[in-house]
Amino acid sequence: MEKTISEKITQGFLLLCGLSFLLIGANTFHDPLAAMAPVELNINTVSALNELRANYGGLQIGMGLFLLAGLCCKTMTRPALLAQALIVGGLALGRFVSIALDGQPNEFVQGLIVLESVTALLSLALFLRHPKTA
Repeated sequence: MEKTISEKITQGFLLLCGLSFLLIGANTFHDPLAAMAPVELNINTVSALNELRANYGGLQIGMGLFLLAGLCCKTMTRPALLAQALIVGGLALGRFVSIALDGQPNEFVQGLIVLESVTALLSLALFLRHPKTA
């Protein structure tokens, strides 16, 4: 059965996002200090490194694998898109709240706000367009 353009776009989007999450996670596992340098996060304890590897390493890898599962298994596509919309949208929301409360972050973080906002909106749009499965 031939895939529709919408299915191809959704699969390509999930592949790109899944691989991005895996790359972020692997990079943070490998060198958490270098991974956090662009966001100016100062890490100076073993517990802080543990937290980084768990949340920016393990969690990111888990999310990447979940998105790839959505790519490979049709019944997982909608849940993967919704999870991504909520998680990445939550990141963007947290950044907007921080701007309101804390002030303007550096240019790298400003780029993350744009990327996360667009990704969340695209995820939501694809979720709403994707046919529901039993």
